This record gives sequence, structure tokens and C-alpha cells, in this order.
Amino acid sequence: MKLNFQFNKSITTLLFLMITSPFFVNAHTGSHRESNEKVWQLENSKTSFSATYISFQDESVFLKSENNGIIKLPITDFSMEDQLYVLEKHRFIVNINSGVNLDSKLNVQPKNFKISKQKGGLGIFLIICFFTFIGFYLSLSKHKRVTVLGATFSLLFLILIACSTDDATDDSADSVVENDSTQSDTSTDNGDSTDTTDDSTDTTDDSSTSTTSVDTIKSYFSKFSGVNITSDDTNFYIESYSWPEHGMGTGITAWQEQVPIPQDYTGGNSWTIPLNPVKSDSPLDTSEHLMKGAMAVAVNGVPIFNVFNNRGVNAFLAGELDDWGGHFGRGDDYHYHLVPTHLEETVGKTSPLAYALDGYPVYGYTDETLDTAFGRTDEAGNYRYHASNEKPYFIPFMMGKITLDPSSVAPEDQIFPQPVQNPVRPSNEFKPIEGSDVYVFGVKETGQNAFSFEYSITGESGTKYYVNYSWDTNCGFTYVYVDENGGTTNLPTNGSIGTGTGNTESYSNVKFCTDVSLGEAGSITGDDTTDSSGDTTDSTSSGYTVVSTGSNFSFSSIAIDSNGEILADFQCEQKENGVEKSIPLAWNNVPEGTEALAISIHGYPKPNETNSYLTLWGIAPSVTSISHGGADDGDWYIGPNKDGAALSYSSPCNPSAGTTEYYITLYALNQTPASLPTESSLEIDYDKLLEAIATVTVIDSIQIVYKSVSSN
Repeated sequence: MKLNFQFNKSITTLLFLMITSPFFVNAHTGSHRESNEKVWQLENSKTSFSATYISFQDESVFLKSENNGIIKLPITDFSMEDQLYVLEKHRFIVNINSGVNLDSKLNVQPKNFKISKQKGGLGIFLIICFFTFIGFYLSLSKHKRVTVLGATFSLLFLILIACSTDDATDDSADSVVENDSTQSDTSTDNGDSTDTTDDSTDTTDDSSTSTTSVDTIKSYFSKFSGVNITSDDTNFYIESYSWPEHGMGTGITAWQEQVPIPQDYTGGNSWTIPLNPVKSDSPLDTSEHLMKGAMAVAVNGVPIFNVFNNRGVNAFLAGELDDWGGHFGRGDDYHYHLVPTHLEETVGKTSPLAYALDGYPVYGYTDETLDTAFGRTDEAGNYRYHASNEKPYFIPFMMGKITLDPSSVAPEDQIFPQPVQNPVRPSNEFKPIEGSDVYVFGVKETGQNAFSFEYSITGESGTKYYVNYSWDTNCGFTYVYVDENGGTTNLPTNGSIGTGTGNTESYSNVKFCTDVSLGEAGSITGDDTTDSSGDTTDSTSSGYTVVSTGSNFSFSSIAIDSNGEILADFQCEQKENGVEKSIPLAWNNVPEGTEALAISIHGYPKPNETNSYLTLWGIAPSVTSISHGGADDGDWYIGPNKDGAALSYSSPCNPSAGTTEYYITLYALNQTPASLPTESSLEIDYDKLLEAIATVTVIDSIQIVYKSVSSN
């Protein structure tokens, strides 16, 4: 009886262990839920310290300590408990980033319990044998010793099978440390900006490196004009003018007096991005570094700077950024300080919006779990950054290997190499307009290479001020400061006025100038871009027409009625951006031999006094019309308005009741007079134009005399 009792007890114990042991194993492999901030224990030195978990790469653990910065240690240096914490944390991030459901991940059967078909069949046979012998033992009065031996051997073989490892290999059972680049491609679409259709992306065995074909990279930038991609074996290069095809400046409430010009980011001054980015052993904390220069370049060629400006201030929270997340720097350059997620309207959610200078792509917002650098590994095993609503909004840590400019010092250090800007105006005296409710309405295109920056210093409803600026083909830049009332003094600017005449500055930037346009989106947000006169008539229609007495050369304007009076809609034009719209003009049958045209609108308020309202020269003979407001839009040159304060037109506006006559003269010349400048100039009024024309041959000319009638 004693033997039987012990045998039964042994069988009961073994059966209990067989049944319950899997639960003990599963309990050990549960997921940790602790915060990243924790106390870490080193195994050998028995020391401990506090730090935040960043990532696990190449058998090393990356931590961030407030006192010691980024710490890199081999995982084997940590206590077994911390090693398990790191592996579970790493597995959690990798599986979440690759689209694996968390609940299913936590219930994955451990590798120990994978049993081949052969071992499974043998195990079932042994279980049947075991219970058969137990049955014989209970039913037979003889041969009990034989049945006990049979049951015992069956049980021992069964235990050996249960404890042995399976020789069969299975990719899905690989170690969690090797799981970075072996995730399934079958995760469902959850709205994340992951590109699952790009077949040209190659991945290496090392998850810290990734390679994307140059053709694929070029396709990301191809939807924007003025951007060109070249490459060699190591890098690809982004050439651009840093000139977006959207508005600029609108919504800024902390303006520092800069206005933008295009930049020469071409040739040797282009952006350099590694084709094969590699994870850094010491990711750079961007709250303490890279507050000078760019951290990434958007697919429209505009660089993206750290959200912390060079003073360490969050540019977004300070009100320095416009509705597109950008502003103007001291290099007269336009750049972003946030990921330009608005570009998704053009490129879609499955394409990168930018490339960081360490080589990793930058995408928009996502619902996927991100690491502390606001990045993740995608289904193809490639690393990517994302935009985030959490400060600092993108790239808290620069994860790739970079080179810092040896001449820079943290926090105003920068990645090397990167292009330099080409400022036009000295900005040493520029500073924020303090103590005022500044509001920027934006940059508006007013002509070819001509723009107007509009702002107010007492909120959106205050007096509007303008910086009207333009450049010519010789890189001559002109800046004119006016307000909406035509005033030219006491403007709220700390700029470099004093280098020009009155409220006008002139500069030469021989390094670079080019033809640029803001496109249809370049108008100030909310601005009514329709013709303020309500006129929709083709400017080439007849209107009031005068024909030359010596030929069929004709000159007309639809702004003048059949009685020779200018229409009310074209008198006392309301100023836009400090200037007025010129009247529409058209001409036909330009005489043979004409090489240049010139136009003057003038009047005689007093017998010995002449007012110039519009002066144009250098007009090609192929031009046959100027639309309403288009006097400064063409490939020609313009002189001053009546006040001599702006390169623009002045409309008739009688100060008192009565009728005043005005004159429009069109000259067909054998050449543009050499005495006239090859750029727009405030010096060339009607009298100077007549002096110049006297030095060349006037093939023909036509003059329209019209009247302005006022009842004031």
C-alpha cells in the first residue's frame, strides 16, 4: 500500500507539473508597463542611476540622463531584470510600429512550446500508453509490477519530449532582438502615412541602415517646380530656390522686419543628404543642439529649421511662424520651423514631406506609436521621422549619424555641410517691433520679381504698412516703404533706411537673383484677388481709340469713354499695398523698324509744372497691351508715380470740382535710348524720358488726350 500510495502521489505530482508549468512560463513573459523614467541597475558594479529609455540597437541600450546626456551601454551590463525590461520594451515598439496587434502580440505562444508533428504524434502515443498501463494496474490483481514499469517509462519518455527543443526552424519565432526587419507585410491599413506600395525601397540586414533608390527620391520632389535632385554613390543633392508655391508671412504676430528673397541653393551650395543613413551611437538632443541652420529639407525645396530659434525660443509659441509654419531669417531666406504637413495636399499621405539631413525621411502625423525621437521603423524595416502635436513637434533626437560644423558651438551648432544664404540687406539693426500688436497679412506678388509685404502694428484692423520690393535682371534690389495712405515718414521700421533716397533703399546682390513666382496660391490669405474696378472687358478691345496721322498705328483704352472722359472706376484708385492700379492700354499695327516702345502719362497742373503719373520704357515691339494694374508686371522698366515715392502709377484724382486734362503718349522708337537705365528707376519721369528720346529716332507716336471730370 505504501508503494502504491507513493506511486500515485508521484503520478499526481507529475501530472500537476505537466499541466501547470506552461502557466508559470507565460507569467514570466508578460509585458512590462513601467514608465521610461526608471532606476537602472548595473550587474557588475552593483550601481544604479536614473535615466529615460530611448532605444535598443546593435545589442546596446541608449538612455538619456539629465546629468550625463545620452548614455550607451551594452545590454549585458544591466541586471537580468533590466535586460528583460529592455527586450520587452523593444519588442513592444517594433511590433506596434510594424502593425502587429498588441493583444495578439502579448498572447503569442513562446518558442519553447512549438512542437513538430512527429513529436506531437509520439507524445499522444505515449499518453495513451501511460493511461493504458494505469488501467491495467487498477484492473489486474497480478502483473502489477509490469504495469507500473510500463506506466513509469511512458511518463519518462513523455517528459523528455515535453522538455526537449524543437529542431524545426520558423522565421516567426525569431528572437525579439532580431525582429526589426522581419515584420509581416500583411497589417491592415489604419490611416498611417506608411508607403506600402513602394517596391523600389531596399533594406539591409542591419535595421540601423536603410537605402532608397534615387529614382524614388526624385519622385517625391518632382511635384514642385524649381527643385532638382542629383546624386553620386554616397549622397543625393537638393537644388532649390527655397521659394514655396504658397503664400508667405500671413498670421505672424512677432515680426523681425525681414522679407524673403529666393536663395541660390544650387551647384556647390545645394543640400547634401546621405543615401544610406546609419543610426548614430549617440543620438543628438535637438533641445540642446542644432539651433542654427537646417535639420531637414522639405520636398518643395524649403529647409526646415529647429523649432527652437537661435535664441533658444520656441518659434511657434512665440508667434514667429506663419500659417504654413515658416518665416524669414536674417539671410533674407524663407524657411520652415515645423513639418509642412500642408504639403500632403500635393504629395499625399503615403509620401515623405521632407528628408532630414541625417538621411531619414520625415512624414506627417500618424496614429502609430513613436519612439522618443518621434520616429519608428516601417513595414519595410526602414526608419522614419513623423510630425507630432507634442513639443518640440519633430525630431527631438537626431537619430542618424551627422557631422557638426567644427566652427559652431552648442546650442548654436549646425550640421555640416549645408548651404549659405545670400542676404540683400544688412540685418544688424533689425529687431522685433515690441510693445505693439503686430499682425502680418503676408507677401503678395505685384509683378514680375516684385512683391509687397503687408503688415500692421496695431492688430488686423490697424493702419497697413508695406515693404514693396523688387529686383531686376542685374540683381539690383529696390525696397520702398509706404503706408496705405501714401505716407512715407514715421514708418514703424528699424531697418536700414538711410542707404537710399527718402523711403527707398537700393542694393545690389550680385551673388544671385532669379525669376520666381508664388503661383496662384501666392495671394494674401483672404485677399480679394478680383479686379477692384469690376472690369472684365478684354483690354485689347477698342475703347477710346486714336490713330496716327501718318500710319495705321492705333492706341486705345477701355478706361476712357467715347467722350474722351476717364471712367469713374479708374479715377482716384484705391491703393493696394501702397500703390494704385494702372489703366488698361492697347495698341495695334506697330510700325516696321520699331525696336522699342515707351509710354508716358502726364499732366500740367500749372503752366510751368509737369506731373508724371506713369513712365515706361524698354517695351518690346511684340507687346500689344497692358492690362488693368499691369504697368509693373511686364519685362520692361517703370519710373515713379506722381509723388516720386514709388515705382508705380498714379490715377487722376482732382482735389476740387472741375475738369482736368491728361495726356497718354505712345512712342515707337528705333532703339531704347542708351541714356535710360536698364532697371526701374525713381529718377526717370516724363521730362527725363523726353530728354532720352531726343537722342534716338522716333518712328511714330500717338497721343491720347482725355479728361477727368469731378463734382467735388
